[in-house]
Amino acid sequence: MLVLLVAVGALCVSPAWAEQGSDPGLIGIRLMDAPATRRGDPRARIYIVDHLSPGSTIRRRVQLTSTSAHPQRLQLYPGAADVRKHRFVFAPDRAGNELTKWVKFDRSTVELPAHGSAIVKATIKVPRTAWRGERYGVLWAEAEPAAGRGNVKIVNRVGVRMYLDIGAGGEPPTDFRIEQLIAMRGVDGRPQFRAVVHNSGQRAVDMSGTLRLTEGPGGLSAGPFQVDQGISLPPGGRGRVVVPLDTRLPDGPWRASLSLASGSTQRSADDTITFPKAGEAPVVKLTGILGTSVAMTPRNGALAAGGVAVVLMVGFAVFRRFRANRFRANK
Repeated sequence: MLVLLVAVGALCVSPAWAEQGSDPGLIGIRLMDAPATRRGDPRARIYIVDHLSPGSTIRRRVQLTSTSAHPQRLQLYPGAADVRKHRFVFAPDRAGNELTKWVKFDRSTVELPAHGSAIVKATIKVPRTAWRGERYGVLWAEAEPAAGRGNVKIVNRVGVRMYLDIGAGGEPPTDFRIEQLIAMRGVDGRPQFRAVVHNSGQRAVDMSGTLRLTEGPGGLSAGPFQVDQGISLPPGGRGRVVVPLDTRLPDGPWRASLSLASGSTQRSADDTITFPKAGEAPVVKLTGILGTSVAMTPRNGALAAGGVAVVLMVGFAVFRRFRANRFRANK
């Protein structure tokens, strides 16, 4: 897919151009290189994902395309980005960061003919003094802005994300856990499935995946349903993936099987769920607690939390008594 407007969240607004009778078309960008060590990583085919030692240099080619019937002049530059609020967030305008200082294009502008394409090269040179840690950015290609109404400037740009981890030795692990499975209904009464995901690794993750429902009423099966795209988590972060479902779906019970992936890292969880009636509280299945699954609602949640607290208090009392008995025995 050449046009990555959706994949990277680039801006493309064209109604004002259409009113002027022009034909802006679309510009697209595609990464053409990936490390041989990441052939099995789907993310590395569309984003620059790598682990580099201080002092390293890498070069990546990107292909630029245009569907316009007129020539396009594109400006190339790196931009800052971050992973926060469960999203890969682009910095406004041409704001930079440490990573953008390391990036150079072989040319700063490209003239694309009508319906044409071009290949440019980006070089990323990591200083020897760079500290370890992950950096984020975007390789941007931006068409000359068109005039909108009033003071509005219409921007048409596309980009390739960069996830670069810097540090000596091997690459930090990528990992995540599925901690909660939530059966609920939206404000419109539509059934919805959510899962809380914890990034337990040391690299940022981008979630994708599917949900399958089996063993439903009368032996029904449904799916696979696609997980909403867009959720990104930094190391240590938590967020919710959402799966909107059909309004005609029976309440259940269902056997829910969720499969998630970030690149080549895959995790799954399954449990029996029942969607609440309209107006009822969601049912949360906690996973990974001593290998068990616990169903919680606001009605029994306090009881469950209280039970955990009692267990901890009893355990602490037993430990204190054991310590006291040992102290008296050693006197």
